[in-house]
Amino acid sequence: MIDPKIQQAAQYYMRFNRPLDPDQGWRSEDVQLAFMIGMQEQPIRRLLPMKEVAELLAVSPATIQDLVRHGELAHVKVGRGTVRTRLLFAPEEIDNFIKRQTTRDFPVREPATLRYGTRKRAKELAIERALSDSAGFLAKYEAAQAARKAAKK
Repeated sequence: MIDPKIQQAAQYYMRFNRPLDPDQGWRSEDVQLAFMIGMQEQPIRRLLPMKEVAELLAVSPATIQDLVRHGELAHVKVGRGTVRTRLLFAPEEIDNFIKRQTTRDFPVREPATLRYGTRKRAKELAIERALSDSAGFLAKYEAAQAARKAAKK
């Protein structure tokens, strides 16, 4: 038995395409060709309603509405007016959304807090400053002491 979707695709092909020889009309070879093409491509794709998309993503319909409102999920509005429209979603869009939201977290080999990890303590900073410019520091210190002695006299 032939799959009904393939049959539907072949009928769609026959409806919108011309036979190989327009004078003879649709022959059995043309129909076989239509079935082969119908097996390769489905002309009409099925759009998913919001409830199915919510089940696929394991979230509530309200979350799907928020994703639509913020532009993260493309949709098709079906219905007249603005109040009672239905939102339908293409399966490819759902796949793209999943790919965009997929992340891989690697365990980080850093200290749990910065306090004891990479930040230097005040004592370490003072030692670094003293050692980096030791001659300048001593000269400044001696100049400051000389200024104090001179101010006392």
